[in-house]
Amino acid sequence: MSTLNPHQHAPLVTVLIPAFNAGKTIERALRSVLVQRIESFEILVINDASNDDTAAIAESIGIKELRLVSLQKNLGECGAMNTGLGLACGKYIAFLDADDEWLPGKLIKQIALLETNPNMVFATCGCLFVDAIGNPLREFGLHPPSKPQDIWRDLLGASCVAKPCVVARADVIKATDGFDLALRVAGDQDMEIRLASQGEVDFIEDTLVIVHDTPGSLTKVHAQRIADFVMPMVKNRISHLQDRLSAAEIRRILGIRYSFIGRNLYDAGMIVMGLRYIARGITQGDRVGENLWYMITASPPARFLKNLFRHGSN
Repeated sequence: MSTLNPHQHAPLVTVLIPAFNAGKTIERALRSVLVQRIESFEILVINDASNDDTAAIAESIGIKELRLVSLQKNLGECGAMNTGLGLACGKYIAFLDADDEWLPGKLIKQIALLETNPNMVFATCGCLFVDAIGNPLREFGLHPPSKPQDIWRDLLGASCVAKPCVVARADVIKATDGFDLALRVAGDQDMEIRLASQGEVDFIEDTLVIVHDTPGSLTKVHAQRIADFVMPMVKNRISHLQDRLSAAEIRRILGIRYSFIGRNLYDAGMIVMGLRYIARGITQGDRVGENLWYMITASPPARFLKNLFRHGSN
């Protein structure tokens, strides 16, 4: 493990990569950092007690800016991230998962935004989700849903930011209590809400990140548990921000969030649980007609008929 000489100038940005059994993907992630046109940076890889060759591969690339920290006990994503926050030396912290990658120009565009606006707590960008063989699935997080100072309200209702897209001010994020260790999923969403409630958030309206939505990704592994963590997290954030929200806004936010979770569960094949959450969204008044139509058109029989028609027309 390399360490930063205290007499050296601190880097402009710390790239923070938590990694657990990422031997197959860590090199791709690291090389995507090296193509960024940033002269002053460090890469901090937190090897979360992997039992594969993650550490060896990370070191074998020979990146002089790399600091590798190998934990003896697995702390989970939030624990690994907190370890990294405590060691990061950069003015900004850029987050990257070990199975994802950045496209050229990402860092320089986002840091330019942050450098020109001291009220901006983090900058984000769009990403493209791809499957295990690289086929595009969907774009995400391309456009700001509202004004920079109001993004926290949108984040309460639905996620519109992916963690590998975020570059945040280190002083702001270090002044928080860190990532919530109780959250097995949605720890990044919780942190993004907390950061956004303290200032402005700006979007680079361009796809600058590739997110690999693979069977082993956290999204897949914990999909069935998302409802256990996300709604309590949102309600907890609302309780901390309720003096800035009206009763009508809280009802609207809860409706949007129930529908958002329900659709994700529905799309993941958890039909009964998804329907339950969408119904909760409807009872909160969220897009009643649209949600009812979604439940009809996205149902398994409807999908079967669509596929049958599609194949029949080819």
